[in-house]
Amino acid sequence: MKIKNILPPSLKPGQAIAVIAPSSPVSGVCKGETIKRGYDYLRERGYKIIEGESVKRLSKKHTAGSVSMRVEEIHSFVKRTDVGCIMAFWGGYNCNQLLDKLDYKLIKQYPKIFIGFSDITALTTAVTTKTGLVTFSGPSVISFAKPTPFQYTWDYFCKTCINPKDFCPISDSLQYSDDAYYLRKDDNHRIKKHNKGMRIFKNGRAKGKIIVGNLQTLLLLNGTEYLGDFKNKILFLEEDESINIAYFDRCLVQCEQLGWFKKISGLVFGRFTEQTKITESILLSLFKERFNQIDFPILYNADFGHSDPMFTIPNGGEVKINTAAKVKIIFKKAVV
Repeated sequence: MKIKNILPPSLKPGQAIAVIAPSSPVSGVCKGETIKRGYDYLRERGYKIIEGESVKRLSKKHTAGSVSMRVEEIHSFVKRTDVGCIMAFWGGYNCNQLLDKLDYKLIKQYPKIFIGFSDITALTTAVTTKTGLVTFSGPSVISFAKPTPFQYTWDYFCKTCINPKDFCPISDSLQYSDDAYYLRKDDNHRIKKHNKGMRIFKNGRAKGKIIVGNLQTLLLLNGTEYLGDFKNKILFLEEDESINIAYFDRCLVQCEQLGWFKKISGLVFGRFTEQTKITESILLSLFKERFNQIDFPILYNADFGHSDPMFTIPNGGEVKINTAAKVKIIFKKAVV
């Protein structure tokens, strides 16, 4: 049975952004000054911050709290009329623990912007699949808590979730950062690199609804009720710093064996970070093995994933791709 799409209300000036940690712990792991920097960034742009207990509470486990606490926190924020956006602080692991316990009827009754990336895409994918509510792969609080956050990231969050027009064309950032700044003694700045921009592996045109997520996280949902049908979808995939070419190849083979690439009509990969050691030449060599017979458009090195900056992607929203055009990706308005 097809579920009709629901567009969440846009985030209004003065509304609250509720911050959650549905995966890994934050308190005791992330520096207090870093957390404050992220909140200050959002407050300076006119939004209130409501910090969830999952973010504040010290956890001795590998998750930010019990399943019941994390689920009840999400439910409480969904019901609050002053909350316009539910944003993850960061990702981690084990967000999929929550999916069986969420009240999807409640989420559908009080539609809100859900946003995050990495492991958070288990939550956003499940919500979209079960309710039809468009969710978002985009910045978490940590995206704004890093030294000198990229304006590009904020601009595309605005264009998608705050002040949307009917269509949102995606342009490449001029620079990007993927340095492990938090491991350096001089951790107060980022190393910026020239961005070559979005690259084309296969030319073509496509349009359709979007499935977007961290590749390993989406594969976790295979065979569950939380992953929707891939038929005629445009698939946006990103990976974290821990992936290597062998693991990535294994994941792509699993996607092939699941029949994903026989169903979708377009594929876009986010930028791989330097830590993965997946260079463009290594990536192209793998793509030639896996995608040589594919006849839909394939793009890579797009501005999303585990490097900065990133554009915001409406999961369940609509997109047009045209590799021959100056603007290769255009999202349709995804909030009301």
